[in-house]
Amino acid sequence: MKAYSKTSRIAALALGTGMALLMSSAAAFSADDKVSIAVNTMQIFSSLDPAKVTDYTGYMAIVNMYDGLTTVSPSGEIVPHLAKSWDISSDGLSYTFHLRNDVKFQDGTPVKASDLVWSVQRLLGINKGPSNLIVGLIKPENVAAPDDVTFSVKLDRQFSPFMSITPLFMALNQKLIEGNTQAEDKWGEAYVGEHSAGSGPYKLASYNRSADMVIARNADYFRGWTRGKPIDEVRFVQTSDDATVKALAEKGELGLSSHGLGNDTYEAIGKMPGYKLIQTRTAGGFVIKLNTKVAPTDDVHVRRAIAYATDYKTIQDVIYPGTDMTGPLSTAFKDAHNDGVEPGVFDLEKAKDELAKSKYAGQNITLVNSYVASLAFEAEVALLMQANLEQIGITLDIKPEPWNRIVELSSKPETTPASTQVNISPSYPSPDSMFYNQYHSRASGTWMSMEWLQNPEIDALIDKARGETDISAQTAIYKEMQAKLAELQPDVWAVSPNRRYGASKCLKGYEFIPMQSWDLNFSNFHWDCKAN
Repeated sequence: MKAYSKTSRIAALALGTGMALLMSSAAAFSADDKVSIAVNTMQIFSSLDPAKVTDYTGYMAIVNMYDGLTTVSPSGEIVPHLAKSWDISSDGLSYTFHLRNDVKFQDGTPVKASDLVWSVQRLLGINKGPSNLIVGLIKPENVAAPDDVTFSVKLDRQFSPFMSITPLFMALNQKLIEGNTQAEDKWGEAYVGEHSAGSGPYKLASYNRSADMVIARNADYFRGWTRGKPIDEVRFVQTSDDATVKALAEKGELGLSSHGLGNDTYEAIGKMPGYKLIQTRTAGGFVIKLNTKVAPTDDVHVRRAIAYATDYKTIQDVIYPGTDMTGPLSTAFKDAHNDGVEPGVFDLEKAKDELAKSKYAGQNITLVNSYVASLAFEAEVALLMQANLEQIGITLDIKPEPWNRIVELSSKPETTPASTQVNISPSYPSPDSMFYNQYHSRASGTWMSMEWLQNPEIDALIDKARGETDISAQTAIYKEMQAKLAELQPDVWAVSPNRRYGASKCLKGYEFIPMQSWDLNFSNFHWDCKAN
């Protein structure tokens, strides 16, 4: 009864916040002069800084407020953006980018190559978020601007996925940020954390980290606004409460939902007048990460037992609709995928056999399972796992946590839960993103790497693939790695979910892009109610 009352209070508070934000949204939908939409997010915007982002809301913020050196097409191809073209040296170490000369920051200052140099040096200096991709690969002094429209980078070693990470080389306004630094804050982290300092299609209008964020259209955006009637304002409403999101839709005030709601909620929204369901594939998956450094998941046989005790079909057909995952790499990366890796099998007898082989056999085993509090489908998965694991002699201790707490816990192996439910997707369009961010020792200490695998053989294979420029040889390494990871079972690869959004029928232009949150760049959307 207490849990119900608490949930009701949270829902009422979130609904009140949403309503206060969105009082004029319905009128804005029909107004000819301005389109303002409400977009639901599952979690807070923990960072707005391109040098610090790690999760889907952070990437959604930066793709809307900043511009990268390149960007990503729906097919996963790296295409020009700030850079019109580029040259790569024959040894694969030197990259020269030729920039557009018509881009301005949101304060009217021209974007110059020197801003990109400073931004990359800032990324290296802060040494958080995406920096682990280039620390040890690029020295600050090897990033240069020979002139205002030429940006060059020299790598310390060959790194075959380099072009795939260039969308994350975001241009920040050096002059603006340096004018707002403090002695103890060389890189202006406090300022960038609460302001937009880019040239992107939207600029920050208001920000309340614990509840909501509003971004407003940059009318002078260099790409222009030619894709129909643009979205002038996006009001993000943070709640994982399905009832709150449905209430917004019932009032006609929801533009786009998050992708982590319950099945019934999507079905209900899809049937409402003026609404539709957007359903697309993903390039990642929903996994249960198993901490290989703490009991009892430090034993591979326990990890395999948990995998066998997972009812994949119930998860895929009922709780979180989707298809089989076959190891750590999505079939979206068709050429690099190892088709010989089999999907998980639900078999309690095999689970018991594996548990009997472990060093914990015959003991009372308790397994902590953490997930994002208030995500209904993750709570259902936890209860399903609890019932199945009980049958093989494992007690599941369910511990829902706020997302920021999960991020905090993941920083050390001893605080990372033995098992944690997460959605994982590529933060850049390369198989390397799925391997390096999760399994390489150098990437340990983030929510993406809660396995704490730190396996020298896997590290060596990842490094070998990163240095291999022959595609067929690199593909062979990727396939070998997938087979070895399947044997090590650092995760339960539960489902490749169908990405779903509840959306207003007037919201047009959605396209799936195989890079985290790049599909939620609202400059690619437009508003058209005439066709409905």
